[in-house]
Amino acid sequence: MRTGDGAGGRPGDDDVDPADLWVIDPATGEYRMRQPGELPPRPVPAAPPAPDPTPPPAPTAATPGRASAPTRRRKQSGARTGPWIAGVLCFLAVTGGITAYALLKGGSGSSSAAGSTVGTVSSTCAVTKPEPTPTPGAGIEPAVSGSFLDGPRAAKIDIRVSVLDGSGTFGQAQAVIDWMQNTEVIQHSSNGGPAPAVVPRTTLVYAPDQVSQARVIAAEMGLPASSLHGDGNTSGPTGYMVLTLGEDFHGIGKPFAAPVPATTSTPAAASAATGGGTGCGSQ
Repeated sequence: MRTGDGAGGRPGDDDVDPADLWVIDPATGEYRMRQPGELPPRPVPAAPPAPDPTPPPAPTAATPGRASAPTRRRKQSGARTGPWIAGVLCFLAVTGGITAYALLKGGSGSSSAAGSTVGTVSSTCAVTKPEPTPTPGAGIEPAVSGSFLDGPRAAKIDIRVSVLDGSGTFGQAQAVIDWMQNTEVIQHSSNGGPAPAVVPRTTLVYAPDQVSQARVIAAEMGLPASSLHGDGNTSGPTGYMVLTLGEDFHGIGKPFAAPVPATTSTPAAASAATGGGTGCGSQ
C-alpha cells in the first residue's frame, strides 16, 4: 500500500496516516479508498455531555439534639469567654469601690472627725432608764409558811386552776401554764387570758373545799400569805381556782415584790438631768 502520495501527490501528503486513505462512503455506508484530491475527513468534535436530569439530593436535616459545627464552635467560644468577662466586671467593680471609698475618705476627713466627736459625746450623754427590779426591803413579801402548808395536799392530777395575766407584761400567764404542765405536771391548768385590769399584787382565789389544791400552788410558786383568798365560790371536783398574776410577779422562782425604781444614777445621768457638765440635755 502506498503511503507517500495517497492524497494525489500534493506536497505534504507523505505524512498522511494510512488510516486516512479509507473513508466511509455516505451512499453505501461502507469503507472505500479515498479518491485522489479528496481530503481526509475532519474529526467531528464530541458533543458535550447531556445534563443529568436527576435533581441533586436534598440536604439532610441536622440530627435532633446536636447543633451544627459552627453553632457548637460559637457555644464553646461563649463558654470560654464568659468567665473572663465576669472576672473583668468584678475587677472593675472592686476597683471602682476602692476608688470611691478613697475619695470619700480623703474629702470628708474633717467631717468624719467631727462626727466621731459628736458620737462620743452622744454616747457619753445617753442616759438609760433602769428597768424596775425587785429591791430587797419592804417591797418583798416572804412566801407563805407555817400551819397553812402543814395540812393535806391534793394530788396534782386533781388540781384545777385558771391563770389570768394582770402583770402588765405580755406572755406571763402562758409562761406559768407551760411551767405547770411541763414541769409540775398539773394538767388541768388553763390560760384565762388577760385580767380585766393590771393589778399590783398576785392573788389565788379558791373555795374552802379547794384548800388542799391551793397548798400545792402556794408551795410550788412561793406565793406570799397575802395572795391567798379562800373565799372563792367555784368549788367541787370540777371547779377551777383562779390565779391572777400581778405586777409583783417577776417569774417562776423569783420573789414576789412590787417594782421599786432605782434611785442611784451615774454622773453622766445626773449631769444630763441638771443640764450642766458637758451640756447634755441643753440641745
